[in-house]
Amino acid sequence: MFNSLDILRMAQAFATHAAARQGAIAQNVANADTPGYRARDAVPFSTFYSQLRTDPGSSTRPMIRPDATPATRTPDGNTVSVEHEMMRAAAARQQHETALGIYAMARDMMRASIGR
Repeated sequence: MFNSLDILRMAQAFATHAAARQGAIAQNVANADTPGYRARDAVPFSTFYSQLRTDPGSSTRPMIRPDATPATRTPDGNTVSVEHEMMRAAAARQQHETALGIYAMARDMMRASIGR
């Protein structure tokens, strides 16, 4: 049963992706008034996870890219919408909480299987 704990590896990748996404969001909010700044976001989790499975060393370099479909564009070229970033932050928080929930369930299953 414990030979293959892929669910824990996936939960770790999910938490890593959420952290990278939260970092990109924080950078966007910090640069909300910077002329010409383009909003950034993490690549979708499916892309991140498939890259991680083919190249395990890629987890050390988060895959952040400019947002392909920005919510807004100001006359000075800035594409950050603080409201949109707040919605992204809530989604990243939920993603992180999901990863923690998976860890907790796996921990409880392991404890139950060893009789604790």
